Amino acid sequence: MLKKLIFFFAWIGIFLISLVALNYILLPGQIVYDNPFVEAITSFQYKMIILVIAALYLFICLIKFFSLFERKKDYERKTENGLLKISKTTINNYVMDLLRKDPDITGIKTVSELKGNKFFINIKCELLAKMNIANKISYLQNLIKTDLMENLGVDVNKVVVNIAKIEAREKEKTNDEASNEVPAVNVEGDNVEVNN
Repeated sequence: MLKKLIFFFAWIGIFLISLVALNYILLPGQIVYDNPFVEAITSFQYKMIILVIAALYLFICLIKFFSLFERKKDYERKTENGLLKISKTTINNYVMDLLRKDPDITGIKTVSELKGNKFFINIKCELLAKMNIANKISYLQNLIKTDLMENLGVDVNKVVVNIAKIEAREKEKTNDEASNEVPAVNVEGDNVEVNN
């Protein structure tokens, strides 16, 4: 609130300075000779007024410059009811819970970043290789983007999935592997019986 008040007075000051400058350029004799207040000001006072105004505007410019590059700690979104703030920790935990539902994903680590107005999520996990990995990563990226938008109202610009380790899942025994086993054979006379 204090910043908004400072910038409000700064804009009023800019407006007044521009009016005085236009008046001085267009009607130079009017502001100097017709104003008794200007005649009473000494050159030292005049220089001090200019110095104070210049220092104030330099301070305001520095505040604005640093506020442009400061990092926001939380995700903020304006809604019809006010300002929605969601911490990065909440989003990280939500994404981890979402990914834990998938039995093929283990060792999940999530980091979210807010750069300017863009929100990024980096995921590092281990994956069981029983499916097409490229399709699985694309599915996870779309799942996270849509789920965060629908349930939390967070617009994610980019989801990066880093696979730290790929594990091969053992397949169930097939008929070919079962047929390689040696069957038990009972031989009684002319009849041959095979038991599996």
